Formats: sequence, C-alpha cells, structure tokens
Amino acid sequence: MKTLKILAALGLIAATYACTTAADKEGSTDTGSKAIDELNMGLSKTSVFDTPTPTVYTYSDAKPGYNDRLAKAWDELPPQIPHRVEEYLPIVLEDNQCTDCHDVPKYIGRPLNTDRTIKNKSPMSKDHYASEDLDDISGARFNCMQCHVPLSNAAPLVDNTYR
Repeated sequence: MKTLKILAALGLIAATYACTTAADKEGSTDTGSKAIDELNMGLSKTSVFDTPTPTVYTYSDAKPGYNDRLAKAWDELPPQIPHRVEEYLPIVLEDNQCTDCHDVPKYIGRPLNTDRTIKNKSPMSKDHYASEDLDDISGARFNCMQCHVPLSNAAPLVDNTYR
C-alpha cells in the first residue's frame, strides 16, 4: 500500500513537471521567432487600426407597387424589396406595415400584372401564414427584414458564380 502511494506521488510530480516544462516553452521568448505585426495578423492587408469609411448606397426611389419584380439567383431565395422601406420601419409584431399591401392571399399563385400604371400587389408566400386557410400570419414571420432586403446600388462584394 505504501509503495502504491509513493508511485502515485512520483506520477503526480512527473505530470506537474511535464506541464510546467510545456508552459515554459509556450511562453518563452525565442529570439529566432518573428512577431506578427498588425498589418499581417488578418486576411486584410490594411492596418487593424484604420477606420474605413463605408460607401454610401442609395435605394430605389420607385413607389411601392409600380415597379418590376427583381430577378432571383435561385428559386428559394427570398425576393428583394424593390422600393424604399424607411417609412415602414420599425417592423414590430404589433405594427407591421408591410402586411398592409402584401397580406393578400387571394393573389397567391396569380401572375403579376405587368402594366406599371396599375398598382401591383405582390402577395406573401403561403409559408408565411400560420394555417392552411391563410387567415393569420405566422408569428415567426412578422419581421420581414430578417430575410428580405431592399435593393440598392451596392456592388457585390464577391462575384456570384452560382448557377
């Protein structure tokens, strides 16, 4: 029993020594290694201390309902909003002004009107409703801007090669 205690104590001492030796190597100041300066520590080739000025983008001045539907990169992509949205914000559960025009279940599945002189109501998708009878909007779908974004003149950050 005494031998077992001695072996356990020696094992504990050996483990402690191994850990402290490894920690000393990590924290050592090896004169052969180079420190990474702030210009090379990330993917960007600019200093992390620079404060970039973002480009100001403009949104369409088209009135809601009198503009063309925007093309989508793939079928399941939520459509972009082809009009300004500032006057409809904030979108909250108690006040969602998007539904004033887009909560029109009777238009689901109908072709959109191409005559730009007549107001064109683009209906929400069936999956935005809580039930099959399309009476109530799903509580999880009230925040339109979570998926839909207004179209702007912003250039793509990365070229889209998806087909």
